[in-house]
Amino acid sequence: MSQHSLKLLRYSYAVLFFWFGFHQISEPQFWTGFLPEWIGYFPIPAEMIVRINGWFEIIAATALLLGVYTRIVSALLGAHLLFIAIEVGGTIGMRDGVLAMMGFALALSDVDLWTIDYKSKQSKS
Repeated sequence: MSQHSLKLLRYSYAVLFFWFGFHQISEPQFWTGFLPEWIGYFPIPAEMIVRINGWFEIIAATALLLGVYTRIVSALLGAHLLFIAIEVGGTIGMRDGVLAMMGFALALSDVDLWTIDYKSKQSKS
C-alpha cells in the first residue's frame, strides 16, 4: 500500500470515529438503543456508557490523526467495531464488520511517513 493510501485510510478512520464519538457525547439518548441488553446489568446509566464510549472513540481518533500508537489504536478500534458488528448484526453489522477489517488492515500495515510513530522511529535510528 502506498504512503498516500495509508495516510488516507488513517485519516478516514479517524474522521469516522470523531463523528460517532462527538455525536455520542452530545446526544447520548439517541445511541442507548444500540446497547446490548446485558449492559442493563451494569450499575452505570446507559447514557453514561454511551458518553464513555464516545470519549474513547474521540481519544482514539485523535491518536490516529496524530499517528501515535497507530497500529495498536487501529487494532483496538477494529476490535471495537467488530464487537459492535456482531452485536448489531444485519446490514449495519455487515457495514461495521467491513469497517473493522479496514482498521485491522491499518494495524497490519507499516506506519506512514506522516505519523509521530514514524518520526519517533527515525529519531531512534
